[in-house]
Amino acid sequence: MKIRTFFIRIAEGLRTAKGRNILTFFIFLAISTVFWFLLALNDDVQEDYALPVTLDNFPEEITILSGYNPTINLTVKDKGSSLMKFAWGNTPGMKLRFDDFSRLDDTTLLLTSAQLNSAVRGIFGTGATLVSIRPDSLKLTYTSQPGVKVAVNINSDIRTLPQFIYGGHPIASIDSVMLYSNSSDRYEIHHISTQPVTLANLADTAEVEVKLDVPAGMRAVPSTLKVTFPVEPLVSKQQSVPVEVINAPHGVRVVTFPSMADVTYLIPKSLYNSEPAPVKAYVDYNDITGATKSLPIWLSKLPVYYKSIAVHPAEAEYVIEQVE
Repeated sequence: MKIRTFFIRIAEGLRTAKGRNILTFFIFLAISTVFWFLLALNDDVQEDYALPVTLDNFPEEITILSGYNPTINLTVKDKGSSLMKFAWGNTPGMKLRFDDFSRLDDTTLLLTSAQLNSAVRGIFGTGATLVSIRPDSLKLTYTSQPGVKVAVNINSDIRTLPQFIYGGHPIASIDSVMLYSNSSDRYEIHHISTQPVTLANLADTAEVEVKLDVPAGMRAVPSTLKVTFPVEPLVSKQQSVPVEVINAPHGVRVVTFPSMADVTYLIPKSLYNSEPAPVKAYVDYNDITGATKSLPIWLSKLPVYYKSIAVHPAEAEYVIEQVE
């Protein structure tokens, strides 16, 4: 009912003199817009395009080494009506057949400047003016030799914020790639690395897409991979251990005060409920001098993922007893 009432009010408003003037204004505005649009379509316009090139009818045993996924960047001048079909994201494309520019006993595919211009004009028509075209020719190198499977190494430098820890073992989406080349050198390569990945101040697991560092004249398939760098928070944990004495000579007993020490450290959150690594707290008899009233408490070595390790107290008083 509200919609019907709205249209009734509009119809009544158009019957008034003011309403008829407004209606006349919009009618002439629409007519002038149409005429302007038609005139604009008849004007010369200049547009930039990036034409993706599709390689068609290639033999299955052929692998492109360089120049794969080529794109032609060009500037075209033509009537607006002629270029309208490429408006609103309808990007033109170019399809090239292997037989059109392959050469006998040659692993190079060459599309000359004249051939490239002819292919572009086949898309835009003979009436279009090619202001610029980049590149002015197209050259691709290929191989029909079989690929070699090689392992992938992750080249990375990962650093976290102080309260977090990097797992130390990146997780790659693939562990090997196929390496193609016209040279027999590919058989001497057993692994290739990714391009360097440097991440700092991480507070959460990061996933990045990384390119492979492929030797010149070769191609890896796939050429990129996704790598996950696991990061998790550090949590505090504590355990109490007895204070032992080392290097005491025969017939001597050293009693420490206190006899127990608290060891605190930070560990990855995922290890909080796991069995703690064995740790020993000890004092060294060789640290005793005439002026010492207490001895430093040392700790045995803990795994590298234990961080901010501390012992409380840091020193222990001692008493030396002679035993028979």
